[in-house]
Amino acid sequence: MSKLNNISNSLAARLASAGGALFAADGVLQLVHPQDSGSDVVGVAGHLNLAFFLAGLILISPMFLVLARYARPGKAEKAARIAALGTFVLGVTCVSSLVMGHDGPWFNAIAPLTNAAWLFGSIVLAVSLKRSGRIPTIVAVGLPLTWVATIPLATLGGGLISGAYFLTIGYLVASDAIERRRAPVAQPARA
Repeated sequence: MSKLNNISNSLAARLASAGGALFAADGVLQLVHPQDSGSDVVGVAGHLNLAFFLAGLILISPMFLVLARYARPGKAEKAARIAALGTFVLGVTCVSSLVMGHDGPWFNAIAPLTNAAWLFGSIVLAVSLKRSGRIPTIVAVGLPLTWVATIPLATLGGGLISGAYFLTIGYLVASDAIERRRAPVAQPARA
């Protein structure tokens, strides 16, 4: 686990930006070619949809660990690891669905666990980020909302929302602009 803590902000930002672009592409694809075929992957659009989704999940995983650095110490690091593991394992599990053209029998057991890890890990991390006051509130609040956009709102193009979030977070972390800077207080001139 110590190697996970050593991931650079720059690398995590690039990966999150790439993941955000894939989520956005998935959102556009869902709007143009809706995939409402249950557990079957149908056609080229269905395969592209799932490929964008699973690659996006894997690529955003390190960003949870980076965001934990801006949160209050304690539960945030564990929550970030849980959320990162959830997105990563869900993405890896989707690879078998992409290859087989349908969800395997194990998918229905693994997907709820990984989704819960992603959602609840994100919520705990978001609360800790908000309480730390080191980053803008919208960044903290948006984190668990990416799950809502990516999973329940997927068929409505929700990937556009989660894509925009991770593209923005990637940019803010890469440019070292995610953390709030306290403006220096001007001191009155003394005569």
